Amino acid sequence: MMRLMNILMLSCRKATELMEKKLHTGIGPLENIQLFMHKRMCDGCRLYEQQSRFMDIILRRKSTKPENDCDQKALPAEVRRQIVNELEKL
Repeated sequence: MMRLMNILMLSCRKATELMEKKLHTGIGPLENIQLFMHKRMCDGCRLYEQQSRFMDIILRRKSTKPENDCDQKALPAEVRRQIVNELEKL
């Protein structure tokens, strides 16, 4: 029983790694179960996942740059303001 608990229980650090992996590349069935179990018990990780998804959506929407702006690595000031405004609403 203890071995099963060790397999299913994740630290918050590992859970957040799995959340990011799931969002960008996908995770396997065992990792999905581990993440599900951890989020059922951890309010902080559930909130982290919501915020991470939200930021990913906002950044994807705002990441389209005009062709003449391709070499610029920083986000435009207006985009930064919009991100901050959306984050302050949480």
